[in-house]
Amino acid sequence: MNIQNLEAFIYVVYSGSFSKAAEALYLSQPSISARIRSLENDLNTTLLKRDGRKSLLTEAGKNFLPFAEKILEQYQKGIYKLNQQLYIPDQISIGCSNSVSSYLLPEIIPHLINKFPELNITIQSYHSEEVVSKVLNQEVDFGIVREITHPKINSILILNSHVGLYASPDHPLIKMQERMTKEDLSNYEFVFYDHNSTDWLLISRLLEPVKIQRKIIIHVDNMEAAKRLVKKNMGLCFLPEHAVQEELDNGTIVQVPIDCITEVSTKISIIYLNEKEKSPIVELIEELYN
Repeated sequence: MNIQNLEAFIYVVYSGSFSKAAEALYLSQPSISARIRSLENDLNTTLLKRDGRKSLLTEAGKNFLPFAEKILEQYQKGIYKLNQQLYIPDQISIGCSNSVSSYLLPEIIPHLINKFPELNITIQSYHSEEVVSKVLNQEVDFGIVREITHPKINSILILNSHVGLYASPDHPLIKMQERMTKEDLSNYEFVFYDHNSTDWLLISRLLEPVKIQRKIIIHVDNMEAAKRLVKKNMGLCFLPEHAVQEELDNGTIVQVPIDCITEVSTKISIIYLNEKEKSPIVELIEELYN
């Protein structure tokens, strides 16, 4: 079935005549008539009948019209997608938080380069609030940060990473091999990471009754530093799972099982301006996590 024949049929239906359809499609009226005849021959039915200068749908035409519209719509979407692929920029700038730069982008970038081999990527790391500002000012093409809400920004959730309690495999809690209550935690020292994050604030409130703040002996603003301190058995630390997956796999950090702790997670989103089309690069990243 020829897509141009379907297009001619739809234009005749909505314009009400062969001549108006020919004018809209920059074709001669005989060309429109030939396309309609060809479509009717393919379907072995009559779709249109003439009433003076007007063209009216037959019963078969009425039944076929919604399918023709759907086919043409899908075809046009396919062309749009193809054109998007043809106009990939040769360079992009990604704004992201430090943890995303360290733990997510090394997983994402090989897929981007494989799909778009001519792409040059610049990564700029800031706190999440600064990334939002960079996106709003169009200083970066898009951002990957903790989930945010802003009226001028589209936000696509790509990762919901559980926040757990982690320790060195040599920590006494691990050797006990039993689930801990939050009261048990008051007997141990902590490394405190990222006190400005919403996930830490929630955990802090949950543990406030057991005075966990008194047991924090080291404050750090860098997740890698926090992990290294945990590995050296300097204390327990709450961290998002995606940031410690490699250590969990090789056994240099172990999760501490806890009872009576509400589920807490770090939500990571891609953000870009509402006024911009979603780029194929953003779509690829979204696909990787869906």
